[in-house]
Amino acid sequence: MNYLSAVLLVVLAVIGVMSLIRDLSLYLFRYKSNNQIMLITPIEGKCKNAEMILRSTATKIRWVSLRKNDYIICLDCDMDSETRQICEKICTEYGFIKLMNKQELINQLSDNKTPD
Repeated sequence: MNYLSAVLLVVLAVIGVMSLIRDLSLYLFRYKSNNQIMLITPIEGKCKNAEMILRSTATKIRWVSLRKNDYIICLDCDMDSETRQICEKICTEYGFIKLMNKQELINQLSDNKTPD
């Protein structure tokens, strides 16, 4: 039992040190610019796992982003009404996920500004 506790303690300590090193390196090597990370997640038709896709993408951007102006675009590629309702609910829950259609994305990219 003591060996199991020691092994568990060592594993958790290594994970903690790795997390600390990651956070420190991201802080030290961050760049100071107005550039943004914009992830585009296209969803089409009846997508049964749309919620999982958006939540997974939100977790990914939280992991790599230290800035407040990074965001996700949920791209409506002719999704059905049920999938769209799910996406709208997730977009409301996460303030940094925006639901757009293809034309809105084209306008967004040509204007080169963050979505409202």
